Amino acid sequence: MASPSLNEQDQNKGSIIIGEGVVVSGTFTVPGKAVINGSLEGELTADDLLVGAKGRLVGNVKVRKADVYGETHDTLLASEHLLIRSTGKVTGKASYGQIEIERGGLVQGSIVPEGQVAEVRMAASQAKNGIPTLVNAVVPPANPDKP
Repeated sequence: MASPSLNEQDQNKGSIIIGEGVVVSGTFTVPGKAVINGSLEGELTADDLLVGAKGRLVGNVKVRKADVYGETHDTLLASEHLLIRSTGKVTGKASYGQIEIERGGLVQGSIVPEGQVAEVRMAASQAKNGIPTLVNAVVPPANPDKP
């Protein structure tokens, strides 16, 4: 078997692959891509996430981009882009910069745009400190034609 080329090694630098049938648990910080074809339980922080069709992720996940063919459970924060494939299932709390859900993709729980998560956290913090807060207020545009 030939060893990977220098270019292939650079592409995989800082990445992790959890193979099918492999079960891991703990806290993982992955500067590159995390590919989950097995099972991961715990906390994962990564730039890019791919959950394979047989992949299962349980815990708190913070990534820039997530592509879900398998399952995620608990909390998923995809700051830039969340893509739930037709075989994908996201259960629990999810937040995203942008979202795509293919026909057949499943979401069970709550999903909110990332900006709203920050607003809700800030409102909860201010409420704890006795500061009145208005979240998601919509102010209609002024209509100069009506008195």
